[in-house]
Amino acid sequence: MNHHSFKLHISIFLIGIAIILFYPNFSFALFENKGQVTIVTVAGKLQNFDVEFARSEPEKAVGLMFRKRLADNEGMLFMWNTSSLRQFWMKNTLINLDILFIDSDLRVVHIEEGAKKGSSRIISSTLPAQYVLEINAGQSQLRKITPGALLTAKNLPNCC
Repeated sequence: MNHHSFKLHISIFLIGIAIILFYPNFSFALFENKGQVTIVTVAGKLQNFDVEFARSEPEKAVGLMFRKRLADNEGMLFMWNTSSLRQFWMKNTLINLDILFIDSDLRVVHIEEGAKKGSSRIISSTLPAQYVLEINAGQSQLRKITPGALLTAKNLPNCC
């Protein structure tokens, strides 16, 4: 390790210590790209998903494109600071997906079930959405996730 690299590592370490000492409530969630979210069904059943958070525009643009597989308990949560009508497509996506549109109150307002891999068809939310959760096709129906279900907010990192 050269002298410059060593100084850089020490500086990063010292910044981390300063954050911990002077900002004990600081959350590193802003820098985390993965986590777990829970959808509470209308019947009150908890459905957990290990997700990647898509917050930046490049992360949102790529999404789940080019992925060859996605486990049934995995997904991607797209996040914005405000609600708006959202549009997606499946171009370059290699797996069929369920797309859950979620409003600013964390309520599922629309589900596009079985979006076809590779399709260029535009998939739009029917109501404004602040979050979009993509999961394996069929998981919404299997887990009885319907409009009205709630996304829990306790583990969400800061957005965008």
